[in-house]
Amino acid sequence: MQDEWIFYRETGQLWQVGNFKDSIKHGHFIRYDRNDNVEYDENFENGKKVKTK
Repeated sequence: MQDEWIFYRETGQLWQVGNFKDSIKHGHFIRYDRNDNVEYDENFENGKKVKTK
């Protein structure tokens, strides 16, 4: 996995958007609940969480 990935629920609804570098979370990740509200807003560096909003 590399670059930005977008994940959807089986219903087609947006679930999360995030970046990977060498198959490891790296950069900004946002996860949405079923009502399209932000559930998680996190930043990663080489797979380690460095910041959560």
